[in-house]
Amino acid sequence: IGWTAASSWLCVRVFSGIDGMDTLAIVLAACVCAIFCSDLLSGVVHWAFDRYGNEKIPVLGPGFIKPFRDHHTDPQGICGHSFVETNGNACIACTPLLVVGLLLDPSAHLFWASLCFGTSIGVFMTNQFHSWAHEPSPPRVAVLLQRSGLILNPAHHDQHHSGSFDSNYCITNGWMNPLME
Repeated sequence: IGWTAASSWLCVRVFSGIDGMDTLAIVLAACVCAIFCSDLLSGVVHWAFDRYGNEKIPVLGPGFIKPFRDHHTDPQGICGHSFVETNGNACIACTPLLVVGLLLDPSAHLFWASLCFGTSIGVFMTNQFHSWAHEPSPPRVAVLLQRSGLILNPAHHDQHHSGSFDSNYCITNGWMNPLME
């Protein structure tokens, strides 16, 4: 509920800052950058939780590290989760972005507030895109987005699961994997 309220509030603040083509262009540019930021953040977090810490670390262990590592032993397990179970922890991860975005004055910092909002949405949806990359029959819209390269496609993500899990960490769309490598 908190993530929804904060996201909605930031969305209203950002879109109320659009008063012409120039400010619309700023918001659109921030949204494009947010796609890259979401993917990079997903890769950094995925890499860190695959490599460091353990399940006993308070909060991070059971809520974040354990699911990443369990996923390696049961890649299809993510497909059986509800929407909330799949994406709930991402709400927690997005909180700092939303706080920063809400602290910014969109009239003076429209790009940065929009970037925080767009990145938050991208991070929130990352586990859903990841789940669809494992589903044998994802929704039609997911297949279209996968084929277009806008979200993570199964062939790209399979590279992470073939071998020692030491590449292709970015799970929003995989665009930032060359940088992560």
